[in-house]
Amino acid sequence: MRRQTKLVVQGYPGSFHDVVARKYFGNNHIDLIPASSFSELAHILDEDQSIHYGVMAIENSIAGSILQNYKYLREHNFWICGEAYLRISHQLMCLPGQTFEEIQAAESHPMAIYQCREFFKKNRQIILRESTDTALSAKRIAEGQLTGVAAIGSELAAELYGLEIVAADIETSKVNYTRFVVISRQAEYSSLGNANKASIYLRVPHKEGSLLKVLQAIADHKINISKLQSFPVLGLFNTYYFHLDLEFDEISRYESCIADVKQVSSNFEELGVYTKAIVNDLQTV
Repeated sequence: MRRQTKLVVQGYPGSFHDVVARKYFGNNHIDLIPASSFSELAHILDEDQSIHYGVMAIENSIAGSILQNYKYLREHNFWICGEAYLRISHQLMCLPGQTFEEIQAAESHPMAIYQCREFFKKNRQIILRESTDTALSAKRIAEGQLTGVAAIGSELAAELYGLEIVAADIETSKVNYTRFVVISRQAEYSSLGNANKASIYLRVPHKEGSLLKVLQAIADHKINISKLQSFPVLGLFNTYYFHLDLEFDEISRYESCIADVKQVSSNFEELGVYTKAIVNDLQTV
């Protein structure tokens, strides 16, 4: 019998983090630990040795990078061992038997509300209320048997809490996706043979052409940079760390590349070497 994977996610059963965890690890093979914030997620994974992994959103196609999560990755020395992309589709759900016309208020996480702003511009009779989590809003409605109130969340949340979807796919953008990373406390090198993506941090000397030398070294090895993000170094003026996501065909090419990158950078740090997620259904309209 397959052992259950114990993991911590931001949010509660039925959240989009939960959806990703079920798809990544298998619907029936996870023991989910909820965290109310990304900070709490990082703390739980760091402290509880019984937990195997964490699932953390890292960027959204509308809102951009979730900068504090890059900070948590580095501060806690977490290792990125995988990634997943999820097409974010928001559903408006309420107690069974109610109609859309009976909905007086809707509640959810502020980001979910923001991603559905055009729908609510057209339905201004609905009062919007912010909450800490999409799934928690659905749970509150179900447990309190609240009439006239709807939650904005995933199809999974509606299923888990026995709610009825009265307006489907209400997100403004139909190309709305979030990238999630699967993280652990320690580096995992067991599947490097299938690895084709890596995440690294580095600093470069504060002088002309320093970053260009790093980029040139990467280009010389025919490796693609899929993300480049800068972060100020605390306490140092005009000095930055850079986060890079690198994509490659062979692990040996990556290893040769970083040997050269280390020669032209300082404070080099590897955050993860893993298999790139397959992105397939993000362009639905």
